[in-house]
Amino acid sequence: MTEICMIRHGQTDWNAMARIQGCTDIPLNEIGRDQARAVAEMISRESGEWDAIWASPLSRALDTARIIADHLRMEPIHTDSDLQERNFGAAEGMNRDRRIERFGNGPIPGAESWEEVRQRSLEMIEKIRSIRPDQRVLVVTHGGVINSIMSHLSGGEIGPGKTIITNASAHLIAWEGAWRIQWFNRTADQRAGITSRRRDSSISSMRDLASPSLKL
Repeated sequence: MTEICMIRHGQTDWNAMARIQGCTDIPLNEIGRDQARAVAEMISRESGEWDAIWASPLSRALDTARIIADHLRMEPIHTDSDLQERNFGAAEGMNRDRRIERFGNGPIPGAESWEEVRQRSLEMIEKIRSIRPDQRVLVVTHGGVINSIMSHLSGGEIGPGKTIITNASAHLIAWEGAWRIQWFNRTADQRAGITSRRRDSSISSMRDLASPSLKL
């Protein structure tokens, strides 16, 4: 069985201000570094040993990965641009209200589509599975990447526009002939149960949710 634990990076100042980051390289703030240490401790305590660690090359994810890798005594950290956040084009740096005022619900100049994010994200987890079959891999990435993967694996039950991926949250998927969701949105201060903060209603029982076949 291959297991991939996806972890969203810790908080940045732009997260705190609700500004769209996308591919803009915003560093962790002190809260974000504390969050990275806390999730590293949670993973070490509750999930045992891991075989490898991958990360987005954007500093907020890579520095989160470095903190986790240091705590778990793991090296090296493998980086891949397919783990970067969605490119939001001209909307980067804006908050949600400003984005809607400027672009409404229409296309954003220079922005990557959610379908493009979904495709590269799914290809990335398949790449990791092919390189690390039957191993346990940590992947430190971004909310858009995690939401896109989870949307596919849940058949659209969760995902962009429905689910908020919290900073320094952990999400475990496992491959045994198909990908299944094991943990969703687990954080260091919310270890009991599998819960999700949603814009509409809560999901409280995502364990072993069957996924559709990947079509890459």
